[in-house]
Amino acid sequence: MESFAAALWSFLNSLCTWALDGCLWLLKKAAFVIMDGLLTCISSIFTAIDLSSIAANYALQWANVPTQLIWFINAISLPAGIAILVGAIGIRMLINLIPAAVTRI
Repeated sequence: MESFAAALWSFLNSLCTWALDGCLWLLKKAAFVIMDGLLTCISSIFTAIDLSSIAANYALQWANVPTQLIWFINAISLPAGIAILVGAIGIRMLINLIPAAVTRI
């Protein structure tokens, strides 16, 4: 009778573990789908706004740059490239604010 009780306990233990793992996997996937959809929408909104080319157009028009050169600058996505570089430098500067003692354990 002891082996039956041990086998039953082992089966119930593995069944509960399997069910809990399944529930946690399902919750993780649901959270991923929700966050992925939300971040995709946010990314689409920021891509549609494209403030870098708008700012560059105004700055170049105020500087009396010829319209052909403005078109060329926008065609090679120079404002977007500059925005990416400035963002990367800003992130690097923010990372430098973290003390080295915390990051180099």
